[in-house]
Amino acid sequence: MKRTLNLLLPIVVVACFVVTALHCGMFRKSEGSFKVERMALADSVINGAIADDDFPGAVLCVVKRADDGESMGEILYLKAYGNRQVCSGRDAVSGEMIPDTIPMTPDAIFDLASVSKCVGTTLSFMRVVENGWVRLSDNVSRYIPGFKAWESTPEKKGERPERENITITHLLTHTSGLPASIHPPYWMKRYEQYGDPMTMNLRDSLTTYLAHDAARMSRPGEVMRYSCLNFITVQAIIERLSQQRMDKFAHAEVFGPLGLKNTWYNAIDDEQRPFAADAPIVPTEVLADGKLLYGEVHDPTARVVNRGVSGNAGLFSSAEDLAVVASMLLNGGVIRLPEDGLAGKLGATRRVRLFSESTVKTFFRVPEEFAQHGRALGWDVASAYSGSFGELYTPYSIANHTGYTGTSMAMYPDEGIAIIFLANRVHPYDDGGVSRARATVTNIVFSALDE
Repeated sequence: MKRTLNLLLPIVVVACFVVTALHCGMFRKSEGSFKVERMALADSVINGAIADDDFPGAVLCVVKRADDGESMGEILYLKAYGNRQVCSGRDAVSGEMIPDTIPMTPDAIFDLASVSKCVGTTLSFMRVVENGWVRLSDNVSRYIPGFKAWESTPEKKGERPERENITITHLLTHTSGLPASIHPPYWMKRYEQYGDPMTMNLRDSLTTYLAHDAARMSRPGEVMRYSCLNFITVQAIIERLSQQRMDKFAHAEVFGPLGLKNTWYNAIDDEQRPFAADAPIVPTEVLADGKLLYGEVHDPTARVVNRGVSGNAGLFSSAEDLAVVASMLLNGGVIRLPEDGLAGKLGATRRVRLFSESTVKTFFRVPEEFAQHGRALGWDVASAYSGSFGELYTPYSIANHTGYTGTSMAMYPDEGIAIIFLANRVHPYDDGGVSRARATVTNIVFSALDE
């Protein structure tokens, strides 16, 4: 018997090796080193953009996937630049900005803007799918009763219009045909038609509006029209299925299990704020009334209508927390985190399987029928928006997203690298730009990869 086992052992080892290789797939182990000295060029680009008033400050974080494919990734580079704040608002009498400079620090907490669509809404929805509550091919009307379909305009009198339902995949790939956004002041004037404002909150009213009145501007799947309304609709589905507000669900299912310390939504109507008074939050715009937005989401629909918790925006986070998220996704849904208490201080870790590898692959992959649009499920891959991440990567090898405030997160599973670039381009005025700096810095990071 022992001789038989010895003869079988090499076969078993080879078989295990083949299975492991197939299992790793696009989440294969990263190799090579990082020429950190080249990052002085990135420093120069970012500092130059700050000098040109493109943005007051930024944080850059480069993460390499762990060699074992499940530990926290190695942070190859983490650096803060410029200032997180340059004023505290506008003087009520003179109308002048009140100077108040605070240097940027690596632990700064940013308003992620549309990066919320991925880290908040999409990751939450991945849990909904894994729970078996929904299928990606389902019609939205299954979960939001009365959610109207697209209909064609008949060319001839008496001709019956074509009709096509909007699916969840259409929402996640921005191919639903919904408009890009709403104009909150105009919408607020008319929302009362959806019910008594004393018994209906604005979020429910917006969902009703999206279901019944919002235009269907194109046949589902035909046009990629980037839309905040798609992800507000996804939020409504998450909340109806989970029976709780999305920020509560996200914390319980994603942020809590990952041990994130500085990732939260600030629900304006809640009495208790999710952050300490001295939290290093990066403020955004000075509003027309002179108020400096600090800890409240910049996006008007998320702030005014959805009161801080919204499918399109509203999440705050830091580079180091996002590095944990990126590590988990680059590992194919798993990560090792420090144990609590003394054991953790002594180096003990626990294995957290947040998502299956197949789920991560599915959400990172552009659906075949939507290949021409270049959008994966919640993430961008090869659409026109991806051009702001430079040119030194292979199309379809990136899962990324940007945010209006100047934030971005990009993961390259083939290279095992994530680049997190967070800038405060809307502070104190909404007139900065980050696209060129982001693209140039990304090119420099790729030039520093030594394969």
